Amino acid sequence: MKIIEYFVPLVLLTISALLLAKGWSSFEQSQTLVAETEPAQGTIVAMKPYLGGRIGKGGSLIYLPKVRFTTSKGQTITFQSHESRRADHFKKGQQVPVRYRPEAPQEAVIATFSHLWALPIIYAVGGLLLLLFGGWFLRRTMRA
Repeated sequence: MKIIEYFVPLVLLTISALLLAKGWSSFEQSQTLVAETEPAQGTIVAMKPYLGGRIGKGGSLIYLPKVRFTTSKGQTITFQSHESRRADHFKKGQQVPVRYRPEAPQEAVIATFSHLWALPIIYAVGGLLLLLFGGWFLRRTMRA
């Protein structure tokens, strides 16, 4: 019976550890992207519609922004972002921050705060909340 009582808190703590590890990994990826790329200012030139999900009632129309920017060497690059957005998130002609590798500028990404840091923050907050809840639950179980 004692093993079953410890099961829930240990599962919560395990999930917490996984979320925190994923958050750290995501943070390091974003940090590496910022360290190994150059910044540029891009312009949204189009919003390409894309049907996401299943065809029919489960599908939804999303948009992939197409961005044009100029590298530090004066080369004009146009790329299709792989991050989908709602139609009203970006507008044609809008200026957006871009990060690119000088050796492969066509693989550029839109570098908004949400693109770079939202995922690590979400994982970290979720992991910390589960750590607190799991720790509280474990402490409560150990006292009983």
